[in-house]
Amino acid sequence: MEASVDHALETANERRQEAATRLIHCYEELAKRNENLLQRVVGNQTFEHWGRYPSPDHVDEHSGFQYYYHAHSPDDRPGVRENGHFHTFARLDHKARPVQDWFMPATDNVPQVCEQDDTTVHLVAISVDAHGLPFEIFTVNQWVTGDRWCTGESIASLAQAFRVDRAGPRLVADWLASFFTLYETEIRDLIDARDQRIRRLIAANGQDHRITQDHSIEVLSAAALSFAADVDAALRGSCRVA
Repeated sequence: MEASVDHALETANERRQEAATRLIHCYEELAKRNENLLQRVVGNQTFEHWGRYPSPDHVDEHSGFQYYYHAHSPDDRPGVRENGHFHTFARLDHKARPVQDWFMPATDNVPQVCEQDDTTVHLVAISVDAHGLPFEIFTVNQWVTGDRWCTGESIASLAQAFRVDRAGPRLVADWLASFFTLYETEIRDLIDARDQRIRRLIAANGQDHRITQDHSIEVLSAAALSFAADVDAALRGSCRVA
């Protein structure tokens, strides 16, 4: 048992080291061109608050994953550090994967912001600052993106496989894939925290309360990141295993 744990730790360290190295290479390439990560995402499009970039969203039809970037207006989030955030998804219509649905009570009188899309599962959102550096990850309530309402176990499994190698700019695809690898443990913990929050809300409001359409609840879980320190720790081989 001890040998298998040591091997798992070594493998996790190696994966994180490789991911950290790839992330550094992404920023080095951007620096050589005097560019920002967000410039690669937006491209030649005119950037506007609430817009989705790129437009249309990048969907990797081979891997079955999708992403887009957008920013809220300053009035909506005054004084925040965030420039914007990536939303990431699994697309079950492009690649079928087994998922377990979370119970959602039926209702006829609750307005919906988005129609539910049973082929799309939201994974995590990644907040970045004006320099294109990530500083937070979070999960959102179902009404925010209108995706399929799945258990955390299903979402964590999908997140572990996230790749968009055949969609959009290569550097952005590399950055996203490396980010998911570097923060694999933190993402899993974030999704666990989401499920714990949902269970507390159900306990407080009852099984019949439609949490998914409660507009007072937008973010279900969030975790701050120390990107430079996390990259440095990964390069030194420091890794925590759940």
